[in-house]
Amino acid sequence: MTTSNTTDIDLSVDPDLQNLMDDLVSGFSGPDVEPDPDAVWATLTEVGLARLTAPEESGGSGAGWTEAAALLRTLAAAGVAVPFAETDLLAGPLRRAAGLDDSSGQTATVAVLGSDGTAHRVPWAGATATVLCVRRASGGYEVADLATDHLVVVESEGISAVPTGSVTADGDHPWAPIPVSAVQAHVLRGALARALQCVGAMDGMLTSSIAHTTERNQFGRALAKFQSVQNLVVDIAAESVLSRAAVDTALVDALTDDLAGGLSGFRVAVARSVVSQALAVAVRNAHQIHGAIGTTHEHTLHRLTLPALQWRSEFGSAAFWEGFLGRAAVTGGMDGAWPMIVEGAPVDGIPSAWLDAVTGA
Repeated sequence: MTTSNTTDIDLSVDPDLQNLMDDLVSGFSGPDVEPDPDAVWATLTEVGLARLTAPEESGGSGAGWTEAAALLRTLAAAGVAVPFAETDLLAGPLRRAAGLDDSSGQTATVAVLGSDGTAHRVPWAGATATVLCVRRASGGYEVADLATDHLVVVESEGISAVPTGSVTADGDHPWAPIPVSAVQAHVLRGALARALQCVGAMDGMLTSSIAHTTERNQFGRALAKFQSVQNLVVDIAAESVLSRAAVDTALVDALTDDLAGGLSGFRVAVARSVVSQALAVAVRNAHQIHGAIGTTHEHTLHRLTLPALQWRSEFGSAAFWEGFLGRAAVTGGMDGAWPMIVEGAPVDGIPSAWLDAVTGA
């Protein structure tokens, strides 16, 4: 059972559900399986996991953050790429907040447009059925749910199997107003989803590293017998556990306050900071452990490390999130340092700063 030390909220999912997730992703992972996001999505849809957190009245499963977090981590740990977070956790809530139809079972992603009408480095751009476009309007924001083939999509070079590209919404489209609070909530939801995926990827790196060091022999004995190799594996495990603790705290906030509480921004910022630092160690050590074979396309390690590095930079870089934490620490002064560490401190303006940077405001 996974619980929060401060609230004793159970973060574990039903064992049967977790077994279903494990069995599902196992069929789409491994060195002999080529990535097929469409097939993964079709299977998720078939078993009721594709729209996991959408309300039942709109065709979803009505689950919450706990189940979504488990699925995000399970997919990432297996190196299985699919736009679940984009469709269910990001596009879905924005549609519902704007009063748009959210009953579609097709894949979607979200593009926050700049002042020139273009969004850059949009994850899964061109690979989903629809794109939910968000743009600034007088005094707030408005959204349009558009078919991908009605948009101008230019693929950009990415570092992983998760495609990215620029999206431009030309022409006349039906735009609907959306509350500013919903768009700001989107930023924290996306940031937490990426942190959860990174934690799952680190779990996968640890599993792969343990398997490699126990199965691979060098100088007449398993790699796991060498103390230097053991240290590399232990460091991955330590960083993974530390990251999970920080992310679980933010996850509890999502469950109790819907990421709208006084400390929500702080908790997400801490999670993103810890994950960013931990991921640097985990990726480096995992590739050192696997050696040259880990850099090949045939080996599955790149399905874990490269998407995680891409996720780490989305919804704000490490410098972006740590900048807010640093400024909060300076504002609190010496007397506020320890309370900030133990209890947290309000960190305001994070979603607005990210949106201003993306939209060019």
